[in-house]
Amino acid sequence: MEGETKDMEASATRARDASLAKPEQMQIYTSVLHLPPCRSKQSLPNYQNLTPCVKSFFFAHTYLVYVYTFYMFVFAFYKGYALQYPKGRAAWELVLIMTLPCLQHLRFYFGYWGLELGMVYDISFFLLLSSITITVLTYFLFFQAYIMPLEMSILTIAIAAVIVESVCGIINVLQTLKLAPLTFFQTLLLLSAIISVIMVTSGFLVKELLPNEITFDHYWMPADGQPYAVAAPSS
Repeated sequence: MEGETKDMEASATRARDASLAKPEQMQIYTSVLHLPPCRSKQSLPNYQNLTPCVKSFFFAHTYLVYVYTFYMFVFAFYKGYALQYPKGRAAWELVLIMTLPCLQHLRFYFGYWGLELGMVYDISFFLLLSSITITVLTYFLFFQAYIMPLEMSILTIAIAAVIVESVCGIINVLQTLKLAPLTFFQTLLLLSAIISVIMVTSGFLVKELLPNEITFDHYWMPADGQPYAVAAPSS
């Protein structure tokens, strides 16, 4: 009798725990940041990463970011010492380089979990951060004060890597749009993220395919008032 009583108590405890856990299991989270610390990370129901190879690509891209950011710092310090920048331009570009590691680390975090779990806010933030990163890298590729040939090659590869990851994100976003019960704001956020990536990628491709040209910015010399030109090559 004592054994049966213990079995009944254990069964009642399991049933109570199951009833308490059921609402939590039915809850659909919108970001990995919303998951309780003690809870295993679960994706959307019926969701799977359609581009599993992107996880290895993220890993390799992380090291590429370290390499080209280091070279960008080296080039920036060299050009600041050897070349005459417009006032404030060198400091502005140096600060912009410093933002790249922060953007990339946030992008990798939300990209990994967003593509792995399919949560709406994670994928949206990943795509929005990707569009910002492409914009910053495009500035350094085409519009910074002085552009060196080696910089052009490195930055083109860097932008291409971000675009590849963004395409993987868009593929999985379409799955999230189908599977997740989205509010109007969440749907608008996802569509805005997709459109922003498409726009900045299109701008990069158009600029890349245009013929090479040399543009000149004119600055007035205070001594004699005569303008002199500083060449800013773009391609």
